[in-house]
Amino acid sequence: MRYSELSNIGSKPLAASIRFQDVCAIPALPGLALIRISIANDGSLLFLFAEKAATKHLFETYQQGIGIFSRTRTQMPVRLHLVRMTSEKSQVVELPGLDLTAPFVDVFTDGRILIAGPRCEWRGENDFDLNGAIIQPSTGKVARMLLGDGISAVQVDDLGRIWVGYLDEGVFGNFGWGFRVGPKPIGAAGLVCFSDIGEKVWEFPTESSYSIADCYALNVSGADATAFFYTEFPICRIRGRFELTFHKTSLAGCHTLAVSETEALFSGQYRDAPDTAYLGKLSPERLSDVRRLRMLMPDGSARSGGHLLARGKSLYQSSVKNAD
Repeated sequence: MRYSELSNIGSKPLAASIRFQDVCAIPALPGLALIRISIANDGSLLFLFAEKAATKHLFETYQQGIGIFSRTRTQMPVRLHLVRMTSEKSQVVELPGLDLTAPFVDVFTDGRILIAGPRCEWRGENDFDLNGAIIQPSTGKVARMLLGDGISAVQVDDLGRIWVGYLDEGVFGNFGWGFRVGPKPIGAAGLVCFSDIGEKVWEFPTESSYSIADCYALNVSGADATAFFYTEFPICRIRGRFELTFHKTSLAGCHTLAVSETEALFSGQYRDAPDTAYLGKLSPERLSDVRRLRMLMPDGSARSGGHLLARGKSLYQSSVKNAD
């Protein structure tokens, strides 16, 4: 479902709402389980499937001490299927077997497909997981690359660059990265832009007045990127030759952000009800005129759960529980 427009149903800000519109029925493939839903830069809907028997390997965890950790790779390659839907057509692509767990998915403008695993382990100087894979659908050729551990979001822009946001573990280190003999985490800056061959072309600057400890939300639209991050939770817009513009906010803990030239729409903050959203104006240096809104489903009922996604100025809602 897709965020469309505001509908003021009362005079007070707390009575304002936004209502989702139905976009399409979520596809189903025989014998396969839906494991990820994503939105491409051109607005096409991406549905990633795996064989039902293999899904347990994609999301397997293990306990070490008091902690529970995700596997960084599967023991055996898992074959995935991607359904890409636009308003004109639907395309199904069978992908080669990959060992990436809990995979993210996006597509390049030329049709290549990016699959990225959020975790990767450093075991030695020449022994670490390559957790990014770019697939050429016409040939099945796969190019692997290192994108770093602790990924929170991955999106491809119109220039073919790969934007990656990182969780705190990706910033400060885990799975061998940043501990004793391990190298500096790939995602130490919190936000990194890679080329389509895995080279770093930019990372969030250390000389900035802000620093990223955890990238909560990332929205890549066209050739621009917008991030919302802990600890101070500003909006950061990256444009042109990586010029940064910051807008201070009074929000915290929002994991989804839709953005236009003049406004930003956020999902709820910590401990907010599932139907809570915030809309504000992108004024110079800050997010102003912030209003608390209710998110309504197409039938007018309050949003009660499901997964939210954002790309550009659109906010999407999925009611599928097994899609992260």
